[in-house]
Order: sequence, then structure tokens, then C-alpha cells
Amino acid sequence: MKVKIIEKCYTGTQGNMHIGEEHDLDDRIANKLIARGYAEEAKEKKKKKKSFINRAVKALETPEDE
Repeated sequence: MKVKIIEKCYTGTQGNMHIGEEHDLDDRIANKLIARGYAEEAKEKKKKKKSFINRAVKALETPEDE
């Protein structure tokens, strides 16, 4: 589970974790940190949508058209 650290803390698997960092921890450890007030569940960042460009060919000119 991804968590965002609210208060400086230490875990045996990750070591020292500072305020504002995001870590991917085991669910059991993450739930303990959240319950004790050291972390909160990280929110997923929204991805930007790519703008759609219509590249379809509307007319094709060939030498036979002349």
C-alpha cells in the first residue's frame, strides 16, 4: 500500500522516513502507521489526457485526377 508520511518515523524494512515522502509498504505495516497517525494513504495522481488530433486524410490528390 502506498502511504504518505505525515510525521518522521522509522520502520525496520524502509528505515527512516521523513515528512512528505511517499513509500510503498507492506499492508500490515502501512495500516499500523495510519492507525498511529504517522502516515496517511497516498492519493493517486491524475494523469494528463493527451489531446486528440485528427490526422485523417480528407482528400487525396493523384495524377489520374487531372
